[in-house]
Amino acid sequence: MTGWSRQPGDWRGAAVWVHEGDHEILVPGTDDLGDGPRRVREILTLLARLEGRSREDIASDIGAPMADVQWYRASIVPVDGQFRLLDAVTALTSAQAALGAAARAALTGPRPVYDGVAPKQVRDLLDRVWIGPIVASGDLLTVRVPLERATPGEPPLARRTLILLQRAAALLLEAGAEVHRTGDISTFDGLVRHGVSAELCQALARFAGSDPGTRFEVGFRWARALPSDVPARRLVFDAETGRLLRRVAHRLRRLHSDSASVTGLIAMLVDIGGEDRFRVQVRGDVAIGGAESRGSIWVRLPDEAAYDVAVEAHRSRAPVRARGTLREVSGRRELTATTFGTVTDHRSEET
Repeated sequence: MTGWSRQPGDWRGAAVWVHEGDHEILVPGTDDLGDGPRRVREILTLLARLEGRSREDIASDIGAPMADVQWYRASIVPVDGQFRLLDAVTALTSAQAALGAAARAALTGPRPVYDGVAPKQVRDLLDRVWIGPIVASGDLLTVRVPLERATPGEPPLARRTLILLQRAAALLLEAGAEVHRTGDISTFDGLVRHGVSAELCQALARFAGSDPGTRFEVGFRWARALPSDVPARRLVFDAETGRLLRRVAHRLRRLHSDSASVTGLIAMLVDIGGEDRFRVQVRGDVAIGGAESRGSIWVRLPDEAAYDVAVEAHRSRAPVRARGTLREVSGRRELTATTFGTVTDHRSEET
């Protein structure tokens, strides 16, 4: 339940809950009251009216306190409790693909494209996911993601997955608005380091339906038994977003074909503001596609934290490794890093 707070004490054994100071409900303390079922139905009806959701949806949230929720509202999801077979297949496989891509990014790090079979942890997460409820009065596809046991000090993989997915979807929405203003689709390239991948873009694009597509929404809310500091959000994608996201997916697959890495020593560092922030030149072993050579290449680092690592590595002459995709910048190839760090198993190159 959102916007509700429990008041101190109780009233005749019932818990008192207040909704932002405007509404109050009494929740029976036991299940054996004579009018208990009627009171529960009344409570669900009030919650449904205040939160704009179905009673079944709210009851499912209450019954699954350790499950995060993602939902879609789109032309291919259920309306009046039913949807066409092909739409159902598309919606369910797309929801699975979006979750799977986000889970791989959260578990193994960002990539423009994910090849091969997903890791077991990702397959196990997807195996726990539930769909529903699908109610006659609703127009949502609701995805419930149970939270597994977390490592102390670290959120469960399922929570990390949905936080990453929400963040990536929000960035795609912002980048789409930027492309509409400038026409420059390359603005999406820098989102790979935030978990945006070809698979994620393609999955979201399918919720827009066939070309040019229609408006769709995606929303998130967190398990009430495990609150999050990250606000839950509802994101609205305009019509024709599907066409744009399909273009982005194609672009990221092309970038994947130009993937590269370099392992060696930092020769130069540049951080002079504007477009020349967080860049380093690395001299060592350069791998582009299946070809390897010795040489140097400029690397654009993902953020200031990575640049701080580079400064220390340059000072101590520690070897580093950067992986990412190649871009043409001012007539030269530059590696846009999605991962960067020091290594201990590489021979240093002496100049």
